[in-house]
Amino acid sequence: MRALMLMSQMMTRDVPLLQTKTSLKQGVELLRSSKLDALPVIDEDGFLIGIFTKANVLDAFLAGAESSEMIEGHFNSQVVTVQADTPYREVEQRAKQSSVGTGVVIDKKGKALGIFTKVDMILALFREAEQLAIQLSTVYQAMPNGIIVVNHNNVIQQINPAGEKILGLKQDILKGRLFDSEFADLDLSLVLKQSQHLVGVQTQMNKVTVLCNISPIGERAGAVIVFQALTDFDQVALELDATKRLYETLLTVTNIAYEAIFVVDDQGKITLVNEAACQFFGKREKELLQKPIDQVIENTRLLRTLKTGMSETNEIQVIYGRPYIVSRLPIVRQGKIIGAVGKIIFQKLDEVKEVAQKLAQMDLELNYYKEQVGSTRLPVTFTQIVTVNHDMRRLKQEAEIAARGNSTIMLTGESGTGKELFAEAIHQASPHRNGPFVKVNCAAIPENLLESEFFGYASGAFTGAQKGGKAGKFAIANGGTLFLDEIGDMSLNLQSKLLRVLEDRCFEPVGSNETVKVDVRIIAATNKDLLQKVSSGEFRSDLYYRLNVISFRLIPIRNRAEDIIPLVNVFLERLNQDFGKRISGVTPEVQKTLIAHRWPGNVRELKNVIERAVNFAAGELLELADLPFYLREQKQEDRIKQSKEWNLGNAHEHLDKETLEKALLKTNGNKSEVARLLGISRSWLYEKIRKYDIKLPNR
Repeated sequence: MRALMLMSQMMTRDVPLLQTKTSLKQGVELLRSSKLDALPVIDEDGFLIGIFTKANVLDAFLAGAESSEMIEGHFNSQVVTVQADTPYREVEQRAKQSSVGTGVVIDKKGKALGIFTKVDMILALFREAEQLAIQLSTVYQAMPNGIIVVNHNNVIQQINPAGEKILGLKQDILKGRLFDSEFADLDLSLVLKQSQHLVGVQTQMNKVTVLCNISPIGERAGAVIVFQALTDFDQVALELDATKRLYETLLTVTNIAYEAIFVVDDQGKITLVNEAACQFFGKREKELLQKPIDQVIENTRLLRTLKTGMSETNEIQVIYGRPYIVSRLPIVRQGKIIGAVGKIIFQKLDEVKEVAQKLAQMDLELNYYKEQVGSTRLPVTFTQIVTVNHDMRRLKQEAEIAARGNSTIMLTGESGTGKELFAEAIHQASPHRNGPFVKVNCAAIPENLLESEFFGYASGAFTGAQKGGKAGKFAIANGGTLFLDEIGDMSLNLQSKLLRVLEDRCFEPVGSNETVKVDVRIIAATNKDLLQKVSSGEFRSDLYYRLNVISFRLIPIRNRAEDIIPLVNVFLERLNQDFGKRISGVTPEVQKTLIAHRWPGNVRELKNVIERAVNFAAGELLELADLPFYLREQKQEDRIKQSKEWNLGNAHEHLDKETLEKALLKTNGNKSEVARLLGISRSWLYEKIRKYDIKLPNR
C-alpha cells in the first residue's frame, strides 16, 4: 500500500501563499489562522521563491522590524521542495535525511501546490494503516477457511466466522485461552520460538479433522493458523471423481459407437472426438482437437447449427466426394448455444450409396412436380421452430408431448408469435399427421358464409349453391387436424354449433338432414383475451372451457431477445437462396438495434425487416442503412423510455401510433407497404388508423 502512495495524497492543500510585498503583520495573521509553522512565498507569476516560517517572524522582530514592513528580506530562499507525484518511499528517505520539518509541494513547472510536514506523513500512514486494517478485517471475516490468531505467549486472540462454523466453537469462549489447552494435538512451539512455517499439517481440532497451514507473525510475535475441514476436500474430491468417471463413461460410450461422433464449442473448434471419428478423418485425436471444424469437414453445416440453434437429423451430405448420413444437434445452456454435436454414419457405404441414389431420384421427381404445379414447401415440424430461450424450448417439449394425444389445444399469444407454425408442428407430431392439416381464419370468412364454410352444404341448399353440394372444413379435415385461427372473432351462433360438433364429433351440412361423423383434432388460436370476451358475453364460456383443455401461450420475441439473432440467421439463409445473395450475418450496430427494438409485430415483423434489408444490402453483412426507416430513426433515448413504460396492457398503444405515422409518411400513404413492413394485416392497420385518427398524406 505504501509503495503506491504519492506526495499528492499526503500533503496539506489550499494553504495561503505569500508574496514579497506581504507585510509581517499579514504573514503572522496567516500563520496563526492556518495553524501552520510555515507558508510558501511566491513571485508575481506564482513560482516558488522561498518559505516564511515562525522562526523568521521571531528573528525579524528581535532585529527591530516593524509589523508594517514587508516580508522581503525576512524569509528563507533556501526551501526543501517535493513534486506532487513523488512516491512515498522517496519522500520517506528525504525526510529521514533532512532536519527541516516543513517542505513545499510543487508541480512540474515549479508552482506551489501546498506544504508537507512530517506530521502529514504520520497522518497519511495512519489513514493507510486504518484502510489496510479494514481490508484485512473484511478478508478475514469473508474467508471460507478457518483462521485462528495467537500471540507470542500462545494465547488465542481471534477466530473468524468460518473457523467458528468449522469447529463449532465461539470466539467468546476461545479468546484469551491458551491454544495448547484447547487444541492439544497441534504443537505451535516451532512456529512461535523458531519462526518456522508449517504446511499441510493434518490434525484434530475439537474432534474435527482439519488440514492446517501455520505461519509466524513477525519476529516471534505470534502465529496464524489457517485450516479447512477435510470433509470439504473429500466432497470436492468425490465430485471431481464423479465428473472424471462420467467423462470416461462418455468416452467409452462414444468409442463403442460405429458412427463418427465429434463435439465442437461455440467457436466451432473440436473439443471431443471418438475413435470412429479419428478413423473416418484418418487422423489422430490430438491432430483433431481444437481444430476448426470447417477445416476438417468440407461444407459442414455444424456452423449453421451454432448460429441458428436448429438441429438436423439423418441428412445426406457429401464428404470427400461420397454421401453420408449426418446429424447435428446444438448444445444449449441458459439460453445460449455453447456448442454442437455432430454424427456421421459411414459404415456400410454401399447401402448409404444406394440410399443416396434413391434420394437423388426422388429429388429429380420432386423438381419435376415443382415445375408442373409450382413450388411446394415442406411441412413444419418442431425442429424448424428456432429458439434457444429456455422457456420457449420447454414450451416446444410440452407441445410435442401434448401432440401425441387427441385433446383440443388452445394457442394464445400476440400476433406474429408463430401460433400457426406451432399448430402445424403439433399436427406433424400427432397420430393425425398422415391426415390433412386444414387452416381456417375465423376472422376472414364473412358472417353469412361461416356455417357453410365449416360444415359444407347439400346440393340446392340455397340459391347459387354449387351443384352436388360442397364439403366443409370439418369434412375436409376428417382424419387430420383443423386449425381454427382467430377463434375469438367467431359469431355466437357458430360457436354453439362448433361446441356441438366438439361434443358429438358429428354435424349436418347446410340443407341436409344427414349426419356426418368426423375424426378431427382441433387446435384453436387467438391473440384476444377470451376470458374477457366470456365475461362480456361475446364468447361462450362452455366453448371456451371445451377448447382450453390444453393451452400454450407463445412468448413474444421482446421477452426472448436471445432468439433474435438465431432467427435472423435462419431468415438470411432462406433469403440468400431466394435472392441469390451471400449475406453471412449482421454488423454489431445492426445486432444492437434489432435486440433493442420492441417488435410489436413479433417474429413476423422481424422476418419482414430482414427481407427488406436483404433487398437493399450490397455487402456480406447487413448494415444499419439496410434496415427500415423506423428502426434507423429510433433514438437510443426513446428505446430507454419505452423499456421503462412498456407493459403488456398498453403494448400496441404505446408504440404503434408513432410507428404508423412515420411509416405512412415515408411510404406516402401506401397502406399495403406499411402492413408488409410492420408485419401486420391490412385490417389491423385500418383499425389502428381509425382509432388514432391518423390523417393520411396526399398521394
